[in-house]
Amino acid sequence: MAEGDRVPADAILRRSTHLAVDESLLTGESVPVRKLPSATAKALDAPGGDDLPSLFSGSLVTAGQGVCEVIGTGVKTELGRIGKALQQIESEKTPLQVETAHTVRSLALVGMAACALVVVIYALTRGNDLQAWKEGALAGIAMAMALLPEEFPVVLTVFLAIGAWRISRSRVLTRRMPAIETLGAATVLCVDKTGTLTQNRMSVARVAGDGEAADLRDGSITVSDRLRLLLETAVLASPLDPFDRWSAPCMRRPAAKVRQQRR
Repeated sequence: MAEGDRVPADAILRRSTHLAVDESLLTGESVPVRKLPSATAKALDAPGGDDLPSLFSGSLVTAGQGVCEVIGTGVKTELGRIGKALQQIESEKTPLQVETAHTVRSLALVGMAACALVVVIYALTRGNDLQAWKEGALAGIAMAMALLPEEFPVVLTVFLAIGAWRISRSRVLTRRMPAIETLGAATVLCVDKTGTLTQNRMSVARVAGDGEAADLRDGSITVSDRLRLLLETAVLASPLDPFDRWSAPCMRRPAAKVRQQRR
């Protein structure tokens, strides 16, 4: 395995040189973890944690290189077990679907009771003969059909479509209509904010020094010479990111300016 490779299977690291792996697919942590080789390990450890020899399928090698021994592929990997567990999850009916079914069932029972009552009263008050019973049955069926809520599917579809339209105004695409009901019924939302509510990225918001300050949150890059020197010094003090294509030019340019000012 080398930098930039995707680990294809669960394995144990046997030899390595400064190997670091991104296991955010399994742990949700975006910070790469350091791996150390082991010549005696035979079982995998839990995902996450530094200085462990375990490599997991789907993780990304962010630095270093190494040689590993494969011990699990396909559904026998940690990622495969997660996928197998997800396949066994059965979808449940939403609260709105349960409530709608209960309402329709209740109205159906009321309609059946009203139908029977109408048939009996109609037949007894119309001579109690075969013709009266036939006419009473038709009247009861008509009344029962009138009581059934045929507009429920239309009303539910319209209101869910309105909810999807409101969500789309916030640039969110709804793939499943029950998600609108679930989101509307939620009172407390617990999430891991990094990468979910935020962009998993930090930026400079305000620079201050020598009695001067500048707010960079509005996108402005006009700062004084003193603050510019502060920013250039901060860039020089930051580690170089090999995956950032802007790091190398930004590091070379401030360094040249600082040397020129020192002269």
